Amino acid sequence: MKLPFLLTLLLLELVCSYKVLVFNPAFGASHSNFLGKISDILIDAGHDVTMLIPVCMESKKDLVGSKKVKKIIRIDQEPRSKLMQEEAKTEEMIKKQIWKLDADITIFFSMIKNFSIASGYQCENIFKQTAILEQLRNEHFDLGITESLFICGFPLLDSIGVKTIINADSVLYLDVVKHALGEPASTSYYPGVYAKNIDRMSFRERVRNLFGMAFSWYFSWTRFQGELEAIKPYYNKSLTWEDHINGAAYYFINSNQYLDYPSPTLPKTVFIGGMQVNTNKHGKVKLEKEWDDLLNLRKQNVLVSFGSNAFSCDMPDEFKESFLKVFASMPETTFIWKYEQENATLADQLSNVKLTTWMPQNDILADERLTLFVTHGGLGSSMELAYQGKPAVVIPLMADQPRNALMLTRHGGALQLDKTFLNNSEKIREAIQTVMENPSYKKNAEKLANILSSQPHQPKDVVLKHCDFAVKHGDLKTLNSEGRHLNVFQYYSIDIALAAGLFLVTIISFIIFTIIFVFKKVYFMCRSDKQKVE
Repeated sequence: MKLPFLLTLLLLELVCSYKVLVFNPAFGASHSNFLGKISDILIDAGHDVTMLIPVCMESKKDLVGSKKVKKIIRIDQEPRSKLMQEEAKTEEMIKKQIWKLDADITIFFSMIKNFSIASGYQCENIFKQTAILEQLRNEHFDLGITESLFICGFPLLDSIGVKTIINADSVLYLDVVKHALGEPASTSYYPGVYAKNIDRMSFRERVRNLFGMAFSWYFSWTRFQGELEAIKPYYNKSLTWEDHINGAAYYFINSNQYLDYPSPTLPKTVFIGGMQVNTNKHGKVKLEKEWDDLLNLRKQNVLVSFGSNAFSCDMPDEFKESFLKVFASMPETTFIWKYEQENATLADQLSNVKLTTWMPQNDILADERLTLFVTHGGLGSSMELAYQGKPAVVIPLMADQPRNALMLTRHGGALQLDKTFLNNSEKIREAIQTVMENPSYKKNAEKLANILSSQPHQPKDVVLKHCDFAVKHGDLKTLNSEGRHLNVFQYYSIDIALAAGLFLVTIISFIIFTIIFVFKKVYFMCRSDKQKVE
């Protein structure tokens, strides 16, 4: 009896499985990891996943984001794009200067033009790979997944015959996507991706938020235009970038409604933030012996990490000295510091400090022995922190990190420290001790984690169910909002307000004119009668 049952299960799996192509440019670890995790979820469900990885940065060429994807096709970086990056030394500049530069994203305004040109070169190079494209076309994929960090994935998937596409963004949300979908994006109460304020804003903060969103929109728009212009000789459809984005079946967003600020959304927007986090409540997390032994040494343990883009070894020396002073002043606490220099001797004199180029961050955060996390507030780290329920000191450095920091602190489990204080060991120690000694931070962090772990729809299930639905039904045009066709005056009914105002002014003017006319008539009539009497 068991054999037919197993054969039935196998047959069902074969019938229900589908082929997926994931367009995952090697540009940044957070982007690759996000799309890689979606790939893992699909593979675990029995689906056949192929990953196309065009290299966008030489230093990121080995990024995959998944250990489960076996079918990987790489496209080397376009030579002109590579030369531009080498000459500009953009990545090196960011790593060295990120510690002191203003966190406002507009500091990178001068890089937009070159980045857009390089993105065009990259997209053109992909379309030139005719043998690879023909190979992919012959696979007859049921579903394509790409990220609107670059628009190139959309026309690419369309050109090889993929009918159903999902846009999966590793960031909170992009204003250009909301614009393309016709989704409300009010700058008066919803902080933009690069905002440095909460959702309750002063006049000045609303002005800053408006310009921040405008900059984000312009940054994406110039890049999209550059890519579409570059592939005109190879892609014969005249679709705009808005058409491509709106043509996706769903918009997966790396946000969580129970963590992020509330905002009105359309049915196409699907929140999957947290799908990449493995917690003890949803599968036991087990540390390797090295890390397990380390956490047993002392009662208090602090993890210090500034992510994959900002290297602690590139910190100014005075910042390193500040951290070392803090570590030395707290000998009863073990500090695990992500320091990206092999065999560094910086903290050899401190027995309570562990320097490491890598550590299993999520697994350490999941361990109940970890007391505190000192983080830059990257979105990936913020999600892990929130789901694992650990109190934190957040020191945002750039881009979306200030917004993420405020997003966490509004829940009461984290304290934000401005990076201008990184040369002040007293300020750093004060922040760490405040969070460690005030039980409300731990209580609030655990409360948030409980909310996320018990939310009605778990992100992993949401990913899988929406992918299944998209394969079955494609892009449902009935989910499209007509708001995307309206201009600013129509969208916010400014034209109606102006017309109503004009009509009101006309009516009031007419009434005033009539009153004056009648008054004059009566006046002259009375005067005439008086003269007759005299």
